[in-house]
Amino acid sequence: MSRSASALLFLFTLVIAQSCQSNRHANNYNKALVDDSGLLFIKSGEESTLASVKVSGLAIANSKNQRVIQFAKLMIDDHTMLADDFKKLRTDNFVADSVVISPMHQQIINDLDLKKAGAFDRAYIQLVINDHAEQIALYKTTAKDRKNVSLADFATKMLPGLQGRLDTAKFISTTLK
Repeated sequence: MSRSASALLFLFTLVIAQSCQSNRHANNYNKALVDDSGLLFIKSGEESTLASVKVSGLAIANSKNQRVIQFAKLMIDDHTMLADDFKKLRTDNFVADSVVISPMHQQIINDLDLKKAGAFDRAYIQLVINDHAEQIALYKTTAKDRKNVSLADFATKMLPGLQGRLDTAKFISTTLK
């Protein structure tokens, strides 16, 4: 009888110890979550990045303008790296939701795919200008947010690259007929 009581006491103690360890893990997990504005930044930024890669792939396939094609290749390279950075941010901040291209962005991509030649080039470059202007505004807001320091640092680090691509797109826009 004494052995079975000791075994039950041991099992009970083991269960209690295991549950305490799980609670500590859960508390540490919850401390790393971002707030709503941080979540919006991660999801919006990653979704825009994925859409940029997809639309730039269309530019490579549909454009005849070498400047537009070179710019699209640069966009794919830069935004693929940016997408990887967003995946790391999502993992580091315990954001479990995966990001897909929104129906709105998908419709824009579908509409762009129907355009040809100069009309395609102008629409693609204008899309890049509009998207980068929106993203720069979001990044600037996030860069000022000291509640999400890791996101603010990331946004601050990425702003010059976004601004550079916006400036390049604006220049290309002036050269298109």
